[in-house]
Amino acid sequence: MVSLVAMVTTHALHHIRLFYAAYFAAMGLILPFFPVFLHSQGFDAGSIGLLVGLLAAAKVIAPPCAGRVLDGRSSRFSRRFVVLAALLGGMLAWMLGWFHDIYLLAMVVFLFGVFWATILPLTDGLSVSVAETALVDYGRLRVWGSIGFILASALGGIWLNDAHMQSFPWIVAMLMGVMALAARGFPLHPAAASTADAGADAVCWRPFLLLLLTGFLMQASHGAYYGFFSLYLADAGYRGWQIGAFWIVGVLAEVLLMWRWGGFLERCNPGRVFVLCLLLAALRWVGTALTLSWWLLVPLQLLHAATFAAFHIAAVTSVGRWMGGSRHASAQGWYSAMGFGLGGTLGIMGSGWVVAQAGFEPAFWLCAAVALLAVPVAWLIMRQERVPLR
Repeated sequence: MVSLVAMVTTHALHHIRLFYAAYFAAMGLILPFFPVFLHSQGFDAGSIGLLVGLLAAAKVIAPPCAGRVLDGRSSRFSRRFVVLAALLGGMLAWMLGWFHDIYLLAMVVFLFGVFWATILPLTDGLSVSVAETALVDYGRLRVWGSIGFILASALGGIWLNDAHMQSFPWIVAMLMGVMALAARGFPLHPAAASTADAGADAVCWRPFLLLLLTGFLMQASHGAYYGFFSLYLADAGYRGWQIGAFWIVGVLAEVLLMWRWGGFLERCNPGRVFVLCLLLAALRWVGTALTLSWWLLVPLQLLHAATFAAFHIAAVTSVGRWMGGSRHASAQGWYSAMGFGLGGTLGIMGSGWVVAQAGFEPAFWLCAAVALLAVPVAWLIMRQERVPLR
């Protein structure tokens, strides 16, 4: 631990903050504007769905594979991997405007998604290790990603109109370049535990596997929100700026929680945090199904601080405790793949089917049921008596 403290400087922490800001700024552009960019390139709805789906598929496949490659490697090797992946991802983002053939573009989109999806779990793993030095809370590092997301979404909405949509690939490519520069300054730390010591991690497999299931269900419960909340509001008569304001309220609540209470959450029993977050998620989706009044939707949006931020902090730091050493990289990759990859994808697809068959409100009711389904699993995590706490 002493050696890691000595290697983590204020300058290195700024590099982690910059990486998060750039990464989630790119996400703040890709999520809302990538489909719009594809439409401006002349692709129809079916092709757009395929290409966006390839990004989601990359989130499922890439993180565990990259983690498996990097398990037990030195931090210097991992840092070079992140730099290279960000540079290659930037080059592929720049190429998005080159191709109008669906098959060539699909290959470029999938490869970009692979590099984009691999680097976040690796950085999260590093941030957790840094947080264990007590120099800074994980939440206070990760919060810069939320700030970057807010700024990029707001500025993107102003700049990326019909006249400037062709600049979308360039902007994403530049942000990937910023990630590469930021990763060059990541702190180094001692090599991961040896294979001989790795057997000690086996005691933590059960809570980790329960966490994968809990994370999958929590992200699946967000399907109606991430996929159809904006359409739900638009269908009720809200204007574009009002819809954007609802989203910003949720992210601001996330920022506040990460900044003020991130360290406290890292020290809590993770199972208790998961149970509370899942119950609040069910309340949030039930409330969203029952009302479209702005004065009720605003406090429901504030619950994003629990359903995303608190859950994510507890989950990522728990992975660091339970699956450290030689398995840390692949464990963070599996958490990302099961939750944000598979859970998010199936949640949106399932919600889309419900919306098409029965409307928006039943989709949110279904999401509430999924959140409640995860509560017993989180309860089992809470009851684990052999979880190593630091």
